[in-house]
Amino acid sequence: MSLYATGVIRIISDPQLRAFESGSMVCNFAGGIMEGKDKNGNYINNAIDVEVWGKSAEIIVDKLKKMDCILASGNIRRQEWNDKTTGEKRSKHVLSISRFEFMPRPPAGGGAATPDTEEIPF
Repeated sequence: MSLYATGVIRIISDPQLRAFESGSMVCNFAGGIMEGKDKNGNYINNAIDVEVWGKSAEIIVDKLKKMDCILASGNIRRQEWNDKTTGEKRSKHVLSISRFEFMPRPPAGGGAATPDTEEIPF
């Protein structure tokens, strides 16, 4: 069973591209998601491993960097493996993005954008 999710993801690690012998490509990065506020009124920030396949993986690596945001949709699935050092079974959740849109970057300096007050010449 998988869960389909849509939301804003902040890229919190540099996207890494891997190519396979078959020609397939995958981009992996850690994505931050905000889950609202806790009972004390503090924002709950969480992270999830993210993967993007194919041409979209190339676009992510070429156009985005750490701290950029995307609006993403995809399946959340559970990966399981055996730890090589301890032999214990391990697992984690991964968001496999099937669709994304670029989000605007904040202005340089971190301040609010100022509206352009010039008149349109037509």
